[in-house]
Amino acid sequence: MTRIMLVSKDPASMEGLAGGLENHDDVEVVNAVSRQEVLERVEEGGIDVVVVDVQLKDTEPLTLVTELMKKQPLINYAMVSSLSHEDFHEYSEGLGVFMQLPLSPGEREAGEMLEILKSINLLLKV
Repeated sequence: MTRIMLVSKDPASMEGLAGGLENHDDVEVVNAVSRQEVLERVEEGGIDVVVVDVQLKDTEPLTLVTELMKKQPLINYAMVSSLSHEDFHEYSEGLGVFMQLPLSPGEREAGEMLEILKSINLLLKV
């Protein structure tokens, strides 16, 4: 079972992505709205992927990913961003963010995300 945490100040903006992910029996989606909630859930363990929205309630997206990466480097991270691909690469370079998602990601992005995660897991088994 893959547990994916969606972090957003407005969970409705991630409904399309959540719905696409939940269509898969081997995926569990959990939501978080605050930095503290994210940190607590990650500390409890069992989170495989954290998807960070473009706007958060109480911190900046990059700040949260940086903090999480230092504490849990084996979790995979994706971020919602309206930046160009090149600007996003510069913005998130060195953090190991595996995917940039568009604003209001949906089912198509959910499928792409799961395919990338499958590839990552295959590489890690080698």
